Amino acid sequence: MLLDMNREEGSSVVESDVFGREEEKDVLVKWLLSEDDTTGNGVSVIAVIGMGGLGKTTLAKLVYNDERVKSYFDLTGWVCVSENFHVVSLTKKILQSFAKVKVHEELDELQHALREKLQGKKFLLILDDVWNEEFTRWDELRKPLLSAHVGKVIVTTRNQPAARIMGTRSPLNLNCLPFDVCWQLFKRDTLGGADKSPQPHLEDLGRKIVDKCKGLPLAVKVLGGALRNNEDIDSWEDMLENEMWELEETNKGVLPALKISYDCMPIQLKRCFQYLSLFPKDRILDSEEIVRFWMSQGLLPLDGDKRAEDIGRNYIKRLAQRSIIHLEWDDTFLMRWKYFSMHDLVHDLAQCIAQDECLCVMDKFDAKKLQKVRHLSVCIEYPHLLEHVEMIKDLQQLKLMRTLFTTGPGCRSFMTRQYNSFKVLDDLFQKLKYIRALYLSEISITGLPDSLGNLKLLRYLSIKDYDVVNIPESICSLYNLQTLDLEDTQISELPRQIGNLINLRHLLLPNDYADYDDYEGVFLPSGIGNMTNLQTLSCFNVSCEKEHCDIGELNSLMKLGGHISISDVASVNIFSNSTPPLKTKKYIDSLELDWYRDTLELSEFKKDEKQAEWQLDYLEPHVNLKILEIKNYPGVKFVGWVGASSFTKLTTLRVWNCKNCNKLPPLGQLPSLKMLEIRGMDSVQHVGREFCSMLMPSPSSSQNKIAFPSLKRLIFSNMENWEAWDGVEIGDFPSLDSIRIFRCPLLIKFPQWSYMSSVKKMELGSSGVPDVSNFHSLTNLTIILISQEYSEWMPKCYFPMLQNLTLLSGFAKSVHLSQKVLPSLKTLEISYFSELQVVTGLKNLTSLNSLILKNCPNLEFKKLPTTLEQVKLDRCRLFEKGFKEQQHMRNVLGEEEEEEMEIDM
Repeated sequence: MLLDMNREEGSSVVESDVFGREEEKDVLVKWLLSEDDTTGNGVSVIAVIGMGGLGKTTLAKLVYNDERVKSYFDLTGWVCVSENFHVVSLTKKILQSFAKVKVHEELDELQHALREKLQGKKFLLILDDVWNEEFTRWDELRKPLLSAHVGKVIVTTRNQPAARIMGTRSPLNLNCLPFDVCWQLFKRDTLGGADKSPQPHLEDLGRKIVDKCKGLPLAVKVLGGALRNNEDIDSWEDMLENEMWELEETNKGVLPALKISYDCMPIQLKRCFQYLSLFPKDRILDSEEIVRFWMSQGLLPLDGDKRAEDIGRNYIKRLAQRSIIHLEWDDTFLMRWKYFSMHDLVHDLAQCIAQDECLCVMDKFDAKKLQKVRHLSVCIEYPHLLEHVEMIKDLQQLKLMRTLFTTGPGCRSFMTRQYNSFKVLDDLFQKLKYIRALYLSEISITGLPDSLGNLKLLRYLSIKDYDVVNIPESICSLYNLQTLDLEDTQISELPRQIGNLINLRHLLLPNDYADYDDYEGVFLPSGIGNMTNLQTLSCFNVSCEKEHCDIGELNSLMKLGGHISISDVASVNIFSNSTPPLKTKKYIDSLELDWYRDTLELSEFKKDEKQAEWQLDYLEPHVNLKILEIKNYPGVKFVGWVGASSFTKLTTLRVWNCKNCNKLPPLGQLPSLKMLEIRGMDSVQHVGREFCSMLMPSPSSSQNKIAFPSLKRLIFSNMENWEAWDGVEIGDFPSLDSIRIFRCPLLIKFPQWSYMSSVKKMELGSSGVPDVSNFHSLTNLTIILISQEYSEWMPKCYFPMLQNLTLLSGFAKSVHLSQKVLPSLKTLEISYFSELQVVTGLKNLTSLNSLILKNCPNLEFKKLPTTLEQVKLDRCRLFEKGFKEQQHMRNVLGEEEEEEMEIDM
């Protein structure tokens, strides 16, 4: 059991005791001593934010005690805030920290006294461990601070909303310490000095212990302190094997700090956090999947008209803001975090709190000890012992179980030889009648037993095993089912009565056909339209078969949202009288339309031109759409809704393999479009003003219009017959940062820089030689598959701003570089040129400080500029030989030849 600890502490610190925070300290000190970083009211605030145990408070102490800081400010104060942001008590503490005198009790008197104390002064105030998310409280607290001449406030917090409402400048996000620094810290705390080394038989254990701490200095300190002056190998092994919360002497360790974070959570958030202990450590978790798990257990309370899914996503966001979880990947264009992870020690805290209800097992266990466990995960990591399979049998004794999360080794031959997994599941399904969530991954079964229908309370079912090809009809009696995830299977058809699942909210089906040549998608029986609560239908495979679900059934699924992929659009009945099914779906934010799933059917293009135009018009989506992909469209032209300005939220658009269209759709009127990819449009020869489709008002003239006002990234590829691009006017593409042109062999004519002056990055690959010679704004240029023609083109260019040039995979024998062409070049990379012999002009690039050469075996050494700070060579034998002989270099390569070398000049 963890005890609530008081984090109130002093501001003193011994600088020599702190490791690895020199850079962050310098940033903060420089800011504190600057005269030009105060707001109009005289107070500037910066937040130091990060997970508990990273050393935010320690960093603040370093800065607070810096002699330069002390001499600069008239007054310095330190207040530990913690979770109770009480304005009266905090004002009292602030006043006492500035003046060690008896203070008043009423807020008005306190504020008056503090205002007088700060009048005309320069002060520094540290507010440590802040959790407050209410701006009104902070606003009240800071009022007397405004009387100062200069006020600087450093806030330490794990809470992003707290940092946001208090900070007047960007926060300082504190990162984990590198292993080497943590190792020094560990040695200091275990051996009494960072320069000492443990006994050889302890060093390996010590390094593993430090690795477990994952860069959290407070965790290193706790574990190192527990082993101080202890050279007993058993103690070190116990430390490595035991969970941190099992230690007795950790009152100042990381878990109590995290426990405070947990105690500050609302009760609903606490329950959701506890549930995360169910999942194995070091796993990247899918945010949407976790929300569905929470839903299955009733952990997301109803809140007016809000959907449970939206409440769950908000909980994910709140946990991340508190630094309890770390968001791993941002689906930028959907503005949604997709995955997250938990630090091991945070996971330990969750396990400690939820130990009677949630359990994650990585080895054999005694089921008799688990009668209270309601949520269980079993992870069979290695297929080498029968006991790992036998433990699934033991689960039959767990009568109270609500969640079963099982992952196997994915070794079908082993599972078949050692034990009948299908029989194990059949036994389980007949006994685990109270189960709410069932997750089966890589346990090597081809299907599920009919006894699945016994799990009447089941709300969540996920099968992740590519051996699974069918599911039983009995699943259609699971009327409480909310989520059915079959995405990572080879299910070929759904049961005929699947429409009975009227409470189903999420139906995820396989949609990756690339690895399975004989896989034709999922047969959807009629009746899908009965599932009116459905929010997720990941893919819809159109079919002309009589018993297949007609696409018109989507009309009744008004809650449908997220992403949907519609394949074989060519099979949509053009004589259908149904209402267009997508135009009313306001929750769908991502749509893929693919006319032919099988590329062998592309020969049908010409025959389906007019029909395809009707189909595209029929499948017009709601204007809330954010992502759109149109693939293998055989029409000659695009219909009116494609590119319509009413799609104000559309940020990403991909148009692939629309081979019959000789004109690009008019897309310049899309006000929010940020990423556009055009690929495989073989009939396009010329791109003109029709592509820009003038609409947006120009800031300089109400008469003129600008195109693509928000576009940041533009990609053209596999445009076999494209020769010219014009029609761009001044003011168009005002936000464009990056252009990629790949496999457009005939392209020569290109818009001039004056029309696209915001472009900073360009990538040209396997293309003609478009006239981009005067793109003055470029800072990064990459050229792939360079011919000798490109080599001759380079000296004719002028790139005054270019800092990074990359030349990849070419056939040229020589490359000429000029200081006049590249006056600002800092980094040059040349890679994979098997025939390249010479790079001339290299020594004259007086701004160059980094040179990278890879796989250029015939490249001869030429003199290098004296400004170089770094040279990286990989499999460039001739150049490497000449480099060693250059006398003025400060570092000379050793006698031993190396395949790869890196020299810091």
